[in-house]
Amino acid sequence: MYEIEVKVPLKDARETEQLLLTIGFEVSRKIREEDHYYDNASAQIKTNGEALRVRHITDLAGGVSKSVITFKGKKMDTVSKSRKELETGVSDGKLAEQIFEAIGFCKVTPSVIKVRQELVLEDMTACIDKIDGLGAFLELEIVIGHEEEKESALSKISGVLEKLGYSLSDTIRNSYLALLQGTSDV
Repeated sequence: MYEIEVKVPLKDARETEQLLLTIGFEVSRKIREEDHYYDNASAQIKTNGEALRVRHITDLAGGVSKSVITFKGKKMDTVSKSRKELETGVSDGKLAEQIFEAIGFCKVTPSVIKVRQELVLEDMTACIDKIDGLGAFLELEIVIGHEEEKESALSKISGVLEKLGYSLSDTIRNSYLALLQGTSDV
C-alpha cells in the first residue's frame, strides 16, 4: 500500500472545512491521535528517512479507542509526502510500546498530539489537523495499491488544492514530529 499525501499549513481551518464541504467532501469522523515515534540508538530509522510509530486513536464522538503500529518507508518524490506505508492494529498499544523499548528501540520526543477532522470524497481523504504546539494543517491523501498510480493520485490531489486556493508549491514535506523538533525530515 502507498499513501499519496500532501500537507499544507492552514490560514483558516474553519474556512478550509467549509470549502471542502462545498467541493463535495463529507464529514467522516473527528478523532484525537497521540503518536509515539521510535528509533534505534543510532537513529537509523530517521537517517533512512523512514518512521516507526505507535498511534493511539480515540473517536471523539463515541469515545472508542484503538492503537496501531505504523512503518513509513522513504519518501517517493521531492514534492509530496508519498511513501510506502505498513500498518496494523494492536490490541494493546501501551504493551506494543513496552515491546519496542524491550528490544532496544528508544521513544523519540516529543509525542505528536492532534485533533483530526476527517472528510472524504470518493477515494480521497482530507484531514484538518490541529497539532498541539504547531497550529492547523490540511493533509490530502489517497491510498493506492501500486506505485504506478502515484502520478494520477497526485494530480487529483493537486486539483483539490487549487480549489482551496493552494498549490503543490505551498505544501511542506516535514512530518509533524520534525516540525515540533525544529528539524527536517530526510
